[in-house]
Amino acid sequence: MISLKNTTLNSIIWTLIDVLFLKGLFFLTGIFLARILGPEEFGLIGMVAVFITVGKSLVDSGMSSSLIRSDTIDNEDLSTVFLMNLGVSILLYVIIYFSAPYVSIFFNQYILTEILRVYCLTFIISAISAVQLAILSREMNFKKLTILNCPGTILAIITGVLLAYNGFGVWSIVWMYIIMHGILSILLWISSNWKPSFQFSIKKMKIHFGFGYKLTVSALLNNIFKNVYNIVIGKYFPVHILGFYERAHSFNQYPASILTGIISKVSFPLLSKIKSDQNRVARIYKQILQFTFFISAPLFLFAAVLAQPLFDLILGEEWAMSATFFQIFCFSFMLYPVQAFNINVLMVYGRSDLFLRLEIIKKSIILISIIIALPFGIYVLVWSSLVVALLALIINTYYSAKMINYNLTSQLRDLFPFLIFAALSAFIMYLSTLLMDFNSLFLQIFSVGLIGVICYLILNSIFKTSPMQLVIKTIKDKIL
Repeated sequence: MISLKNTTLNSIIWTLIDVLFLKGLFFLTGIFLARILGPEEFGLIGMVAVFITVGKSLVDSGMSSSLIRSDTIDNEDLSTVFLMNLGVSILLYVIIYFSAPYVSIFFNQYILTEILRVYCLTFIISAISAVQLAILSREMNFKKLTILNCPGTILAIITGVLLAYNGFGVWSIVWMYIIMHGILSILLWISSNWKPSFQFSIKKMKIHFGFGYKLTVSALLNNIFKNVYNIVIGKYFPVHILGFYERAHSFNQYPASILTGIISKVSFPLLSKIKSDQNRVARIYKQILQFTFFISAPLFLFAAVLAQPLFDLILGEEWAMSATFFQIFCFSFMLYPVQAFNINVLMVYGRSDLFLRLEIIKKSIILISIIIALPFGIYVLVWSSLVVALLALIINTYYSAKMINYNLTSQLRDLFPFLIFAALSAFIMYLSTLLMDFNSLFLQIFSVGLIGVICYLILNSIFKTSPMQLVIKTIKDKIL
């Protein structure tokens, strides 16, 4: 019990360092590049995003997750998955290489041919080290993974900025990602004790593919429909509109991916270890769920209040439309980490069949919402994402709640206080922007943000919410 608790705490700490420091640097670099490059370059990246994310889903085939959740694995398991991943990545790259010109014709942007052919090299690069990455995740050795992430991230950022300053445009973004993936893959390969023996077992392949292919189809659907807005906007609106959309979506996705990344990386191997004890799983599930929403609710509501001055400060007035998109996305992304944790339960119990069924239902909803919203313009299209997020939360919770006897009503009841406290604090922030005069955008963001944080912490302290009590106890323990 103590060993598992310490392992989990260390995993959370190192995952936080990874997502806050390394991914934080990458996020800030994206802001910096946006000021240099402008909306059109990011619109081009938005057009190829669907092919990149779909390709990554197909390369892994869900088999890395199978390695992580399996009770026992041997060299034959690892080598079989390695060879499968590598073979699929090479095949997929060849297909995209010859399909790239048709993508360019579809979007009427002929530079996309070369962008796709270069960018998609990351499929093969990532496949080479996918098993080593799965081994570290299975062992919950996130300290080593974070350390190995550092060199590639830092060198990629430096390269991207230098290329952007020297007029390489969209290529500065492309090469930044290739260098990051390439160096991480090399370091994972060098530092790992495991090397492929090129054993291939049909029996092992059936086991891992049997679990993984449903996750792959689910991820495929998820990534296609997550980027379907990019396809629709890129096809029916000017490229700079897609640039505004892409930056707003990315700025929301970054904090959401931080929380989701921590939840997925740590909770999946953790809950997999104790999955036989349903009561214990339910108890830990509730604690993590509450703590997640304790953070996500104020984070996104406060960001919505501060969106306009934030975008004016960090990107400039030319990105004003992006700020409006960002505000709308804040309401839907607030629910995203909670959705992800519910889905994790299905994976812990090996129900990839339900995972796939839910993805099909949710993607049908997205398609319907786009068909209805598109004729009414870009803003209605963006607002439709909130409706989709609310329905996705209900759908995700339905099956996972049955497995641990923690239904949607109980979950919403446990999360409702944090939503109320965050909404009240955000309203006070909004009033302060109307009543106070600020000499600078930075002072406005800092002052209003501080007011919101203080109000939120006071409300949680008065009502003694469990996440707040946990924070206070952790701080006291560290000090003492």
